[in-house]
Amino acid sequence: MTDEDEFRISEEERDRLVANEVEDFPINNPKYTTYLLNPAINLSQSNRPHVVGQMSDIVKEFREKNPDGTFEGWVEFYNDEYDGEERLEKALEMAHPMVEKMRDAFEQIDEEMTHNYLRDLVLFKSYEGFDIEETVLGKLGEIYDLEVTKATAEDESKGIDGYIGDQPVQVKPETYKDNLQEDISVPIVFYDENKSNRAMTVDISALSEAMENN
Repeated sequence: MTDEDEFRISEEERDRLVANEVEDFPINNPKYTTYLLNPAINLSQSNRPHVVGQMSDIVKEFREKNPDGTFEGWVEFYNDEYDGEERLEKALEMAHPMVEKMRDAFEQIDEEMTHNYLRDLVLFKSYEGFDIEETVLGKLGEIYDLEVTKATAEDESKGIDGYIGDQPVQVKPETYKDNLQEDISVPIVFYDENKSNRAMTVDISALSEAMENN
């Protein structure tokens, strides 16, 4: 592929091409403000389907009914067919209080807090992410009141992450279920990590069954 076979469209150019018919779109917010607005809107859940509608389905409907439709036509369709203005007003009522809360929180952040956050991010969270297995195994040791032993390199080659007493076990993320192999003989403990607060839900059903049969 040569340089002539590809081209780049900037964010600004993309906005212009999509919405060039409407004078007040796109809205150019001051620098960095979108980095605050995006999480505020997500936290307030003001952009959820029950508030603004299932947008992918609504856009699909608009395209099917208006194959040559413009952005201006889309705005009119959303407003007329789905009470768009009322929905956006409801979303605003949910989002803006969260923006105010985040503004108040941001004003509390000083140099010391920033330093502590960076220290936690760079040191603790990186180690914690690497050491989820140890966290889960440690909790299992407490639950079963048994000694926990970390796997050796030879154990790991056999798919063993550690031992609860004499019982070998694997510790895998929930998403690993999609890649399960039928010949796995070691019970697997699955964890599902909550990204917002670092809590974990742990499924020990396979381990419980193996422990009962021992």
